[in-house]
Amino acid sequence: MVLGGDVGGLVVLVSAIAGFTASLLGYYSYARGSETPICRPGGKVNCLAVYSIPQAWVLGFHLSSIAPYYYGLTLVLALIGTITWWEPALRILTITQWGGLLMVPYLIYLELFIARAICVYCTIMHVSTLAIALLTLDELLEALSIMEA
Repeated sequence: MVLGGDVGGLVVLVSAIAGFTASLLGYYSYARGSETPICRPGGKVNCLAVYSIPQAWVLGFHLSSIAPYYYGLTLVLALIGTITWWEPALRILTITQWGGLLMVPYLIYLELFIARAICVYCTIMHVSTLAIALLTLDELLEALSIMEA
């Protein structure tokens, strides 16, 4: 169950939509090699500076090309889980978000200390993941208690 019931479910959906939209805009910015009105070269808010670091590549894939799949899955699971309250969808959503949340501190480190810039789209995705993870905390605790039994 999502914390906050229907209101929590709505926040999960909004967060999933925000994360998915940010992932698409980030990919668009990366793929075109151009900035957007939000992110401009030379400033502290510089998405391309973040996208250009070598650590943005994982197993031959750029993180900006992986993000739309991750947040697309997040959105689908959020829709299924909060509209139908189908337990498997909520479980998978919980696992993916808590797994993603484990990566957020490292990604923030890369932005601040390696790229020395902030990516607005990345920040929106981080906040989206954090919000959904926190709202699915009950589901995580329930899953862990089942594993202990």
